[in-house]
Amino acid sequence: MKLCKWHTLVFRCPKCGKDADYAAQVVEGPQKGSIWDPSYWCEKCNSAVRARDKWLFGAVFGPLMAMIGTFAVQAVPPGLQMAPWVCLAFAAVCCAIVGWPLSRTLSRHLVYWEPCDPAALRRARPRRMSKDDE
Repeated sequence: MKLCKWHTLVFRCPKCGKDADYAAQVVEGPQKGSIWDPSYWCEKCNSAVRARDKWLFGAVFGPLMAMIGTFAVQAVPPGLQMAPWVCLAFAAVCCAIVGWPLSRTLSRHLVYWEPCDPAALRRARPRRMSKDDE
């Protein structure tokens, strides 16, 4: 199994509660997952988990980065008569400077983790009580 550590996502294991400043994505191996739904590995309890509600993270992060890029392009004074690629490079640098801490903050609050294994997923989620349980 080969892991790649993504330092832009903050990780919290739903099984053992381990907090990490990075998420270790499974790049090669049986628990790799798909391109659209990658698996991540908890190094403490040796279990594969996946990110849930990443669409919410993307729905907030994407428009914020688009706004930052637009503001950066508009901040270049037209009197300088810079080439368009210089304006885009300036916008990319601004997005990188603001995007890294923003992605870590948003992943801490908007990305939730759940086990990939269905049996572990049932154990990790609390079960709602039925009338027979009362």
